Amino acid sequence: MDLTWGLYFPLILAGVAYAIAAIAAGVMAGRGNEAGAERVRDAGFMLLLAAGVWVVVLLLLALFSEPDDLWDMVMITLVIVGFFVLLLLALFGISLMVARIGRTMARRRRITTDEL
Repeated sequence: MDLTWGLYFPLILAGVAYAIAAIAAGVMAGRGNEAGAERVRDAGFMLLLAAGVWVVVLLLLALFSEPDDLWDMVMITLVIVGFFVLLLLALFGISLMVARIGRTMARRRRITTDEL
């Protein structure tokens, strides 16, 4: 079974419909109709839930149509997660180093009452 582009088209429509619902809710809230805006937001949330269910259906279809590529998908995901973990650790280390350097420089510039 080949996953055609048409299977993903409902997600595009759901995104456009959610954008329209969000804009309509903002306009309604701006005009003072909070109850109506909340109903539109609720409808948009239900639309997103339906889109989430469709994503799960597409995931299952992809798993059954391309079982040979499953290991490749897992490996790519693990490589991406590993890369971002290392990136976050490196940025955290740099921020700690910059903070320590900033504190030592601030101690050197501190004026005490003994110097006055």
